[in-house]
Amino acid sequence: MIAKLELELACNEELAYQMSSLFHGVLMELLPEEYADELHYSKLHPYTQHLECRGKTWYWIITALNKQAVDIILKNALWNLEKIELKKKQIVINIIGKQYIEMPYKQLMEHFYHEEHGKYLQLHFISPTAFKQNGRYVFYPDIHCFFQSLMNKYDAAVGDNIMWDEETLEQLCENAQIVRYDLKSVSFSLEGVRIPAFVGKITIKINGTKTMADFANMLVEFGTYSGVGIKTALGMGCIRQLKERG
Repeated sequence: MIAKLELELACNEELAYQMSSLFHGVLMELLPEEYADELHYSKLHPYTQHLECRGKTWYWIITALNKQAVDIILKNALWNLEKIELKKKQIVINIIGKQYIEMPYKQLMEHFYHEEHGKYLQLHFISPTAFKQNGRYVFYPDIHCFFQSLMNKYDAAVGDNIMWDEETLEQLCENAQIVRYDLKSVSFSLEGVRIPAFVGKITIKINGTKTMADFANMLVEFGTYSGVGIKTALGMGCIRQLKERG
């Protein structure tokens, strides 16, 4: 099961997406100590969180990628939360609305097998996104890094090595190309370090078989929950799939 909880925020102080790491600290304090320690030492986390501004309203959006994370993080720790206190900045934020959606992994797979998908993937990178390869930051939408990250995150969430396959990844990369982009370089500040990243939109065209296009669409649909790239638990790598092409 994967699920997403959107908390609508009201605050007299100005918020910014860079503050998502502070919200992560709040989340860790709300969790049982044993589970928080388990998440801290985990290489690939079963959750993501980020801040997002729509119009003039800010939202704290938290996703959980397996049933344990759904139960402990979304339902037990956050469901009845009424306010958030950022002690470091002495800011109190009220929660004035919430929206919750969940989807079984079986339903995600059914989308792959039974729904029609086009050959164009239009993506919006909502929060700063970056990858890391050979010890260096990759702060542009590299196709190989993009699909590799999604495959790894899927396997980490499900707990089984069913998605990662070198040959499939190479076929995806050979048959996918970015045909349009509207990107901007940004940085994401984390504990005094400025991570180079990007935000914006790209369109990927899948030139391979229908099955290949369906598979790419399924990975992206999962990615709208898991995020993509590095530091997704701290607020980076949120993506949204835009259905219309334009």
